[in-house]
Amino acid sequence: MSNLIKTAIAASLLGMASQGALAQACDRACLTGMMNSYVDALPRHDRSSLPISANARETINGRESKAESDYLWQLVDGVPYRQISADPSTGEVALVGVVTEGGARGPYWLRLKVQNRKITEIEQIVGARTAGGVPGLAAPNPYFEEVLPKESRSTREQLIAIADSYFEGLEKHSGAAVQTAPKCRRFENGNQTSLNPLGNNWPCDEMDDYVYMDKIKERRFPIVDVERGVVVGAMVIEVSKPKAPAVPITNPGTGPNPQSIPLFSRPHDTLIQEVFKISNGKIQEINVIRQDMPYRWGGGW
Repeated sequence: MSNLIKTAIAASLLGMASQGALAQACDRACLTGMMNSYVDALPRHDRSSLPISANARETINGRESKAESDYLWQLVDGVPYRQISADPSTGEVALVGVVTEGGARGPYWLRLKVQNRKITEIEQIVGARTAGGVPGLAAPNPYFEEVLPKESRSTREQLIAIADSYFEGLEKHSGAAVQTAPKCRRFENGNQTSLNPLGNNWPCDEMDDYVYMDKIKERRFPIVDVERGVVVGAMVIEVSKPKAPAVPITNPGTGPNPQSIPLFSRPHDTLIQEVFKISNGKIQEINVIRQDMPYRWGGGW
């Protein structure tokens, strides 16, 4: 067999392999569809129809446990708020959302990894459901879906560096190198925590209030959308010396009305999932889902 024929056969086989890979690829519409199918199944309490891999890795609030996750499936009766971000290059899709349970509302985070059109990773953060909870998460922000003009876009590498500058600022307790726009707004579990005229009116790069944070660890950037300037970042804040509670607690656990020290006032970890909107090289908006957990709990990934 001549080298020319061998080359032709090899090229043909490569082309067939490429076509097979394309057939199994999941584009943005496919990933968004996977996400919606997953959350649509929640109130039905049945995910048997979902393309979940037999060896899928699954965590809830930083712990690997399908049993706990399945328990969630028995409780939640709706996901009325969904802000979805997708990245076909990594096969990952994430949702900032709200879950409901008997009329109560709580913050919800969900990340899926899709390979060969099968869900291979499921990461969930679920906050407490309370009456009237997370009122700030009422309707998705269309700004995160807005496609940027080419002159306002950054490269994938630049977007990750810009988002990481925020994490670095938190750890160093300095906003000097944080690349935020002057009108940047941050929302945590639906509450506006920067440039809020009713409170917390400091800018996104004001880090003086976060000196109690020791480490910004386990940083990940699973989703980057260059066209929209969206970066999904995950990290864990480690706090060994938290701020004192606003109202001092005396003799916790004793007396006629024993009080416990709130978790936030003890050493703890905070699981953080942040969606950054970046335009013209600056962070314009940040949407955060957070969940406080025991000290050195870790993110599970």
